[in-house]
Amino acid sequence: MHLRDLRLNPGGSGLPQLHYAASHKLVTPKAQFDVVETTREQPVRADIEEHQADSLIDYLAAVFHIREHLPAREGRRAELWFRGADREHDPIPSLFRYENSDEWEIRREFRRRGILMLSEREPQDEWEWYFLMRHNNAPTRLLDWTDSALIALYFALRKPLPEQAPPAVWVLNPVLLNQIVCKTDSVVLSNEPQAAGYLPESPRDELKPELPIAVDPIHVSRRLAVQRSRFTIHGKDQNGLITVAARNPGVLFRVIITKDCVGAILNDLRTCGVSETTIFPDLEGLSRELLGEWPLKRRKS
Repeated sequence: MHLRDLRLNPGGSGLPQLHYAASHKLVTPKAQFDVVETTREQPVRADIEEHQADSLIDYLAAVFHIREHLPAREGRRAELWFRGADREHDPIPSLFRYENSDEWEIRREFRRRGILMLSEREPQDEWEWYFLMRHNNAPTRLLDWTDSALIALYFALRKPLPEQAPPAVWVLNPVLLNQIVCKTDSVVLSNEPQAAGYLPESPRDELKPELPIAVDPIHVSRRLAVQRSRFTIHGKDQNGLITVAARNPGVLFRVIITKDCVGAILNDLRTCGVSETTIFPDLEGLSRELLGEWPLKRRKS
């Protein structure tokens, strides 16, 4: 929705009253399915409901539209997760983007060599180490999400994108995903039976689950907490989310952001208190934020 006008409240309070005109664009599904490129080996066809946003208010209108059309859950609020990306970067875990990756060796080495690099509490089990790996960009079968629509939008816009790839925010209905895949009416914890088998305990154990489920992580680091992190853990199907979405409307959505509007939206996000230090509350995040506030031109060598 675009801000339409500002006028005095006719009720006589003298307070300004905002009026909005609904204008966010829902991209009408095509008669044929779109090919969603998920892996080079086996593309999966899925019809994903898309929305177009030209402003922050447009984006929020799209999110609210998706939320209001979720099936009602008695006594529970609707739950959505968000993931900022570009339009071509489909929801596939980082491990599946590498050839011949040995997940067990990566897990073992991360734990062996990372133990002395911890700046916060030591993870208590393999799942906590796995969550920490994902948030430090090690290849895993985890896909990171947030339950904050604004944080996801900032992630989608914070770095320049290739000309052909407009920024986007993926929107997931995690409860519906779990209802379909593991027959439970909630997001699961890593120590619950539904998560068993997704994290083999030795290199001899076979990864058996095919499709992803939504998992709530233990906040083993401050960054996990401030980014309001959530995860999907994926099985053997590299295209898992798209596979589920292709068969089940209402699991996955996408909001496309008009590239020409990125600067204005980032400025609006800063006004709303979402910036580099919001999601990276450390000195490195502060340094990046300062460079953004006072852009410096590099000297020619």
